[in-house]
Amino acid sequence: MGWFSGIFGTNRAHATGGNLWIGADPEHLLPVDDPEGLGGYQVAIDKLIRETAPKWIYLRSGDPEDLSMVRKALEYLSYIGGEIAVVEQMPDDEVAAIFGVDVPLYRAAVANPDGNAGEYAG
Repeated sequence: MGWFSGIFGTNRAHATGGNLWIGADPEHLLPVDDPEGLGGYQVAIDKLIRETAPKWIYLRSGDPEDLSMVRKALEYLSYIGGEIAVVEQMPDDEVAAIFGVDVPLYRAAVANPDGNAGEYAG
């Protein structure tokens, strides 16, 4: 950390390990400091969508044993619709179930986000 943390602050989401990380690229995820799930994750998702219009939204937990914030983020994405989430820490069938679609449809949307898989979603 050193003296830079005194200037720029510490990354509490990384330090706690249990918070949500989001991004349009799995190699460049940003932390969401919302350990209680009080809505900061919704603001971060909305900002990501507004500023980058990503084809995929990658979600990751800093603590693979606690995916509660990832599930909340998936539920929010399912609620707002129109976005494709990728969560490497969860099986496709669980992600698909949260979105209310079957696994082949979810996989088709991930494989081709510009395709017509969304037309078949309820």
